[in-house]
Amino acid sequence: MKTSRDTVRNTDRIHNSRRAGSLLKTVLLASVALGVVAVPALAQDTGVIQLNTIEVQTSGDKGPRVPVEGYIAEYSRAATKSDTPIRETPQSISVVTRDNMNDRAVSSVSEALLYSANVNGQRYGADVRSDYYTIRGFPADLYLDGIRIPQIANQTGGYSGFVVEPYSLESVEVLRGPSSALFGQSNVGGIVNMVSKQPQAEASNEVYLRGGSFQRKEFGFDLTGPINNDPRFTYRLNGMIRDADTSYDLGKNNRIAINPSFAWRPDADTSLIVSGGYLKDDLGQAGVIVPAYGSVLPNPTGQSIPRDFTDGDPRIATYKKEIGYVGYQFEHRFNDTFTLRQNFRYSHLKTDYRNLFAGVLPTSGWNGRTLPRTNYLAQPELDSIAFDTQLESRFDTGPLEHTLLVGVDQQWQRLDNYTGSAAGPSQDLFNPTFNQPLTPVKATTRLLQNQYQTGIYVQDQIEAGNLRVTLGGRKDFVKVDSEQTTLSTGRSVDYEQDPEKFTGRAGIAYVFDSGFVPYALYSTSFLPTLTLADTPLKPTTGTLKEVGIKYAPEGANYSVTLSAFEAEQQNVVNRISGVYYQTDEVRVRGVELEGTAQLWDRLNLTAAMSFQDSEVSESQTPAQIGKLPYTVPKDQQSLFVSYNVPLPDNLKGDLVLGGGVRRIGKTAGDTLNTFFVPSYTLVDAFLRYDLGNYRLQVNAYNLGDKKYVAGCNSTSQCYYGQGRSIVATTSVKW
Repeated sequence: MKTSRDTVRNTDRIHNSRRAGSLLKTVLLASVALGVVAVPALAQDTGVIQLNTIEVQTSGDKGPRVPVEGYIAEYSRAATKSDTPIRETPQSISVVTRDNMNDRAVSSVSEALLYSANVNGQRYGADVRSDYYTIRGFPADLYLDGIRIPQIANQTGGYSGFVVEPYSLESVEVLRGPSSALFGQSNVGGIVNMVSKQPQAEASNEVYLRGGSFQRKEFGFDLTGPINNDPRFTYRLNGMIRDADTSYDLGKNNRIAINPSFAWRPDADTSLIVSGGYLKDDLGQAGVIVPAYGSVLPNPTGQSIPRDFTDGDPRIATYKKEIGYVGYQFEHRFNDTFTLRQNFRYSHLKTDYRNLFAGVLPTSGWNGRTLPRTNYLAQPELDSIAFDTQLESRFDTGPLEHTLLVGVDQQWQRLDNYTGSAAGPSQDLFNPTFNQPLTPVKATTRLLQNQYQTGIYVQDQIEAGNLRVTLGGRKDFVKVDSEQTTLSTGRSVDYEQDPEKFTGRAGIAYVFDSGFVPYALYSTSFLPTLTLADTPLKPTTGTLKEVGIKYAPEGANYSVTLSAFEAEQQNVVNRISGVYYQTDEVRVRGVELEGTAQLWDRLNLTAAMSFQDSEVSESQTPAQIGKLPYTVPKDQQSLFVSYNVPLPDNLKGDLVLGGGVRRIGKTAGDTLNTFFVPSYTLVDAFLRYDLGNYRLQVNAYNLGDKKYVAGCNSTSQCYYGQGRSIVATTSVKW
């Protein structure tokens, strides 16, 4: 319940929060510096070491912890938190491997997902502030190595989303459907789990240089191997630095990222991996909003808004974000029955965001060229701690083989956000004038928000011959307290929420010897809802019914998944022009088909298509019932291929040609469907030449330089997609 009271700003809490962020940054930078100095020295041969014999998995082995070669992954631990093969899991799962990401030279996790079935990876076009994607029409929740990544509003993206550099990742997993029964906080559409590169016992090093469109200059490195030639102790250190502009004026895409990790594997049954990460983005005018009139709809002047138009101003185009995290993954196998795992991560995010951006158009009398603008300031700082402890036991009861998982996880996050806004000077869409008189904006509001969550979960995976049954349940206890203070008066508004919810899932699959695996799944979802305002919202809940069939013969170099689903989510959160509101219920029915293959040792391909019917099924606003949610495509198709071209015997090396086509169907432009954003089709291509340890590669995106709008929220807010860009990469391994 809201209460109003006079309050005094708690400066101790403010200073403690700022000191915590500075301390984390110092610790991370110190650890990185130590790693840079120590790794070369530790890698030197200092003599003969007598070791106990231990098992070390190599790239020739297969398993959930082994790096995947090629485009096909056989395992995804995130789906069940166990070592279950993907083909035996009653759920639609995609894995974007490291080789796939390398071929496409991806620069973000959103780009990594562009060819995955029913994933809209760039719903806000060329905006680089965060990773923006939906799965089956719903925002996806983000995980790193099985631990949820905190978000400032409990939804992926936003103006200060937690991002991860894709070069630090081994793979990106898409788990369609709710995962609340294991992970707790999840939308009904699914989750994205990013898998970090891990230290390897075999020494391997790589450096690369990259340059291209928009004055892009980039350098990266990836080093791994044993310490003192002892395979029990291994390290990994990767990082990159980029300086680049964007397709629109005043935008930048500068980044520094570094990720050290250390592994201790004293025997085949025990492992401890300690890892950290630091990322800094400097983006200038990080995103641009344009009206629908002149981009999607006809403009009264008859003109089209240029794709490089910016709604910002060079004096205040500021977007700087720092992210740091440190954690560990521990596993110990006691015997053939019991295995204990514990994962931990502390995360910190800090953003300085000061921009002019497009405001709401007048309801009548607009001349088609004068763009109202808002002068905005936001300085959020987020801290988070997450634990996940699980005990796995494998046993038989008669003819039934069980993999029983019992676990508890706890998460805490604290947001401290200062914001302010004021009307800014208008801008001419077709003849912009910069450096107009502008009053600096100061913070006027402070939001202090804490969330505590504890979840207890149980899952039993049962095998009976070729039959696979998965049963899981979880109970979540959540407490949220928020305090929003008007800084000029010291007056605050508080509210508390303490929702709790049981979620579950039941799945069944039958593994035919031929490789066909039909399956069915029912699961539920639960997501406590946070906003960046003092408005308390109801938790989001959902249900999913899904049936499908997979074709993946054991050991085959191809796999296909066909699925049909119906998803319903209640209390869906939308945000338009800074205002949060909830739609009572959204229902999505769809069909998906996805296939991946490695053929003849020369051809890699991934193909996907999806068709879905989404609608607002219940709403307190009757006019919205039966309407499509905005930025949700009705259909998507994609195909990406790489081919190793046979060369004459007198030519050394490997020549690889590849490319892809991706189509996004039309989407609704606003909540009442008064207009639609047209479908668009884009073509990508790449050429690579490998000669021993050296590689030269050229990638082209949106090869036809198609001008398109990726999505709209209203007639006032639309987002251009990226124009054609070309990048060249040269790398060496040793």
